[in-house]
Amino acid sequence: MAEANKTSLRDIDIIVSYREANEERRENLYTVLAHLGRTYTDYRLWLLEAAATPSFDWRRLDDPHIRHVFVPHDGPFPKSMLYNTGVRLARSPVICFHDADSIAQPQSLRACIDALMEGQDSDALCPYWSVINVAGALKQGFMADPDYGRLATIDPQQLPEDAIVLYPNANGGIVLFKRSEYIRVGGYNARLEGWGGEDDELLRRASRLGVRWHSMNVPMFHLHHDSVSRGEHIERIRDTENARAPEAIADMSQEEVEALAVELSAFFR
Repeated sequence: MAEANKTSLRDIDIIVSYREANEERRENLYTVLAHLGRTYTDYRLWLLEAAATPSFDWRRLDDPHIRHVFVPHDGPFPKSMLYNTGVRLARSPVICFHDADSIAQPQSLRACIDALMEGQDSDALCPYWSVINVAGALKQGFMADPDYGRLATIDPQQLPEDAIVLYPNANGGIVLFKRSEYIRVGGYNARLEGWGGEDDELLRRASRLGVRWHSMNVPMFHLHHDSVSRGEHIERIRDTENARAPEAIADMSQEEVEALAVELSAFFR
């Protein structure tokens, strides 16, 4: 797509956290990055990779928007720490956290940026409400040609064979935040390693601290991957700190929530 036809993201920083768990997730990442480069202009993308050794091949896309930052780490995937590190590197007033398997409606993504930069009603926005998982031939077609038009024709009320509703509503995947508000509330809780619970914990903590967090009433698309391991992981973390963290926020006094935010925000100073 010609630069003049792309959607400007107004010089924001996009942060993607990544670990190459398998080939399917790797190809999802490259598809998402290719889609972003094809669809948008005026952005910087920080790809934060944590693993024993780096695996991302920048030359495969040769995209000047991408800054690859490798963090040596062989423990559980430190998603929260990577996102917070990206915020320290970023300088734009609006930050976009973007999963390596998620696709937003371009108009919705730009509308969120405009609302956070110019509006007075929101401090954090999800550019979607429901999450639709795409698999099979539908996913393969998008991977071969990552044009949003291939997904735009999907009717959420009459989903095709290769699409299902993964979540009727959610608050992770793609989230945009005013950088100052993100830092004020402490960002993602880096005590929570792996994935699961960190999005809900941040939502509850931020809401307790006055962040106005809203969602757009359109779907987001999720590129299918290893659903069996997803189910196993959810079961595995059921009785862990990650699973308990959102409820723990609800049980804290206001003073305790504020103290936690001060403690976590020290990372950004």
